[in-house]
Amino acid sequence: MSWLSTRMSTYQINYFMRSSVSEASLALQRAGQELSSGRRADMFGDLGPRAGIAITMRAREENTQSFLDANNVLEHKLDAMLLSVDAVRAPVEEVMQLALLNQESAGTGAFAIQQQARSALEAVLSSLNNSFNGEFLFSGTSSEVPAMNRWSEVNPGTGLSPEDVMAAIIGTGPTDVGSANAIVAELDQLFAGTHGTAGYNYEETFYNGTPELDGSSNPNERIKGRLDAGQELTYGIQANDPAFRDIIKGLAMLATVDIEQIPDPDAYKAWMQEAVQTLASGVQGGLDASANIGFSQNLVEKAKERLGDLSMVQRNQIASYENIDPYEVATRMKGLETQLQASYSVSTRLSGLSILNWYR
Repeated sequence: MSWLSTRMSTYQINYFMRSSVSEASLALQRAGQELSSGRRADMFGDLGPRAGIAITMRAREENTQSFLDANNVLEHKLDAMLLSVDAVRAPVEEVMQLALLNQESAGTGAFAIQQQARSALEAVLSSLNNSFNGEFLFSGTSSEVPAMNRWSEVNPGTGLSPEDVMAAIIGTGPTDVGSANAIVAELDQLFAGTHGTAGYNYEETFYNGTPELDGSSNPNERIKGRLDAGQELTYGIQANDPAFRDIIKGLAMLATVDIEQIPDPDAYKAWMQEAVQTLASGVQGGLDASANIGFSQNLVEKAKERLGDLSMVQRNQIASYENIDPYEVATRMKGLETQLQASYSVSTRLSGLSILNWYR
């Protein structure tokens, strides 16, 4: 009969015990990390192939958050645009009301119209040069430059100021109906951009932003924003839009001419009627611009709500993959602590064994 005897040395036992203690300690450390963070410490080890799904979902959520951040900025930008457009209309309406009172003949307050129109003009130009986050709001895609040239400031591109151009065209003002109509016709060319004299066009001396048309006479692109992966919003309002051209034209007509000095009553009526009608058209265009901004704000708000709902779904899906059950982890930690205590106890008892103790 043969006997198979398997022996294990004290060294081997200590080695295995140390290895067991090390593994349990690492597992306990990992469990503690998971309990403190609420997430799996080794997502790939725990989830295997499903870890790729979690990574894809997190990338989608980051993309969603980037759209939400961009929409928040756009929302504030639209708020600034709306405030600026409203600020443009307010002084214009005051001038228009005073002009209406003096439309047929120079009466009470006529002496103040020129100065009030000049002040309103400066306020309008200032509002159209408002900026947000370093970008000028009404310059179109050329948002790095102010939209408007100031009234008496020389445009370096033409060597003229808006005041110079208006004074050159209007001169001392209309003297009869014929001259009033001729000056108005030339002003129409100026603000439409069809005047034949260099520098005597709105987009040359008055306006500095993106032109209405490109070199091929096609409309230039407006400022756009992407609300989400499948929705784009064109929201750009520019200071060369018809409403603002009309506002500046009407104010410039009243700011350049002292209406009390127009000698002919019919010329006076023709001049004032043109100024009032132009201002009224500009104010109505400003109201339409405010309505368009409000519509854009509504679209941004709806996009934010939609993205917020999508983000909540995605975050819940990510949590189902990445997050841990704190009660399960706490139970596992308790088991690991018990295992370590047992291992330490056995190691202590083994370290006290020796052949001398056996001989005693």
